[in-house]
Amino acid sequence: MQYQSILNSIKREVISPVYLLYGEEEYLQELVVKALKETVLSSETGSFNLDELEGGKVSLSSLVDMANTLPVFAEKRLVIVKDAAYFRSRGSKEENKEGSEAENKEGSTEGSKQTEIEGKGLVSGEEKCLLKYLEDPLLSTCLVFWQKGTVDKRRKIYKAIAATGQVLEIGPLRGRDLSDWLAAEAKKMGKRMERQALEYMLINCGNQLRNLHSELEKLALYSGEEQTITLDMMQKLVTRSSEGNIFNLVDGIGLGKGEEALLELKNLLINGEPPVKILHMIARQFRLLLLVKEAAQKGWPEKKISAELSLHPFVTGKILRQARNFSFAQLEKSLQLILQSDLGIKTGLKPDLTLETLIIKLTSTASF
Repeated sequence: MQYQSILNSIKREVISPVYLLYGEEEYLQELVVKALKETVLSSETGSFNLDELEGGKVSLSSLVDMANTLPVFAEKRLVIVKDAAYFRSRGSKEENKEGSEAENKEGSTEGSKQTEIEGKGLVSGEEKCLLKYLEDPLLSTCLVFWQKGTVDKRRKIYKAIAATGQVLEIGPLRGRDLSDWLAAEAKKMGKRMERQALEYMLINCGNQLRNLHSELEKLALYSGEEQTITLDMMQKLVTRSSEGNIFNLVDGIGLGKGEEALLELKNLLINGEPPVKILHMIARQFRLLLLVKEAAQKGWPEKKISAELSLHPFVTGKILRQARNFSFAQLEKSLQLILQSDLGIKTGLKPDLTLETLIIKLTSTASF
């Protein structure tokens, strides 16, 4: 896992002059930023050597000035820039909005007019200023760009950071990476997890690390002096995610347990899950059933299926068992029924009733 390698380097005080952190998993990004603060900043002078900025509220020339500032009574200083528009695709709504705000704050649009054709888009005069800094960044400054979501890898700023510093994409952990992370977090809390307990958490609790960490803390506290987190503890304490409930719903459909599937649907609706989201996740699960069944027919081992579809081996095994209850024709019919339900909801049918009818039809579609 790349983020762990970066964390290890930071702890060894091997600090890059520039970082770009981006992706969907904000919890791990926060850990990287926290590690940088703990390593770069001292308790005595930290407040003098830290600048945390909103990308849409600071000009690039001001940012470069801050990056070129020498630390106060310390070896390094830290500059963190959050959600800068110049890493997004050109012409995106977010970039245009932030660009307008920055121009209004500066009181002039002069910088935006200093443009030239370069590569696939326009590079502003201010961006040139930052690009020049990135060619030879100040070693006593650690400049961190922290983005939510995706970035445009075609941008010259992205390429400049990739050449000079560290680019780290942190997306959701899946499969073996997720189970390894859970086991490692439990170990930090002085606990180990039963295999069945780990599998239960993978199935029922989603992959949002912040939520998973909170559930583990709750389990560690509940287990007291017990060294092992058991399946019984897990079933009593953890809050199942909507993904986990959907998995159980489809499991009920695949096993022909219509009443159980309808009960899972009722629980999801009572807990406020939007019907459209439930339908989307049912569709995703049936697509996985079809993909896994096709892979199995090709003779792929479970390990290869897990790797290709980014699934934990235990989840792959569960889906394979579910898929045995459907022929290819039945899975295709199920996906058609799901599409019809989607169109029905979008054209005015009652969502709750439509989902109930769909589950009854899907249950009758499965073979037992």
